[in-house]
Amino acid sequence: MIRNFILAFWLLVLSTEAFAIHPYKDYVALPSQAGMSYDSLNIPTADHFRLTGWCCKPTKDSTDILVILAGTDAGNMSYDLQVAQIVAQKFPVLLFDYRGFGSSQAFAYDANAIGHPEYLIDLDAAVSYAQKNYPSKKIVIYGRSLGAALALIEGSMRTGIAGVVAESPYESQALLAKHYKDENPNDKVKPIESDSLEPLKHIQNFRGKKLLILHGKSDKHILTAEMIDLIQRAPVANKKLTIFPGCDHLELPIKAPQKFWEVMGEFLIQCE
Repeated sequence: MIRNFILAFWLLVLSTEAFAIHPYKDYVALPSQAGMSYDSLNIPTADHFRLTGWCCKPTKDSTDILVILAGTDAGNMSYDLQVAQIVAQKFPVLLFDYRGFGSSQAFAYDANAIGHPEYLIDLDAAVSYAQKNYPSKKIVIYGRSLGAALALIEGSMRTGIAGVVAESPYESQALLAKHYKDENPNDKVKPIESDSLEPLKHIQNFRGKKLLILHGKSDKHILTAEMIDLIQRAPVANKKLTIFPGCDHLELPIKAPQKFWEVMGEFLIQCE
């Protein structure tokens, strides 16, 4: 089994590169090296791109939940293997690479951009693939950083989603760019004009049955007040915001794995 500290190291690397697009082609590990059995997937998108995915399986699959993990704007799906390893103790996890990431089809991207609208098409493709190929499963989308923002938008546009877990989503690109440039004035990170990347413009239409927002209290670029605003705007009765003291951006599963699993596991059981 791959050592957890290797994956934790790469997750910390990603946390320092967050908020602009930095894809990596090479995988740091395969699910089998993290002790998980898995299927390799080819996922077609509505605009005819091909995405690569992995469906990681628990030792005993006794749940009707399938978690789709929408990753960050840097690295590739292998950088989320430690997180998948935690969730796959009980629940199958489908990871996928956005276009231009890992071995998914190449895509011309702007390295200074917060995101591209095409990444929402990719997440939607992963959800469609899961609904078609795992029809007995209820779908929960778990997004991290950029993936969290996309998960909130997808959960606002599509019916039939059992739950959405959003780990530190930005509320709007403009706010994220402002907070980031306050700390990094010479950085060129920039918003892309597209409603497909704006959770604040969609959250009032949230259609998921349940919503969980996770957030590190020490995050300097995505503020707790913004997470409170998002959760309050979501028109769903079953919703919860959990704040992790002492955690910065993307650090929750690394610095507080037990609390992360307790909160995540409880939510997923409620979605069953």
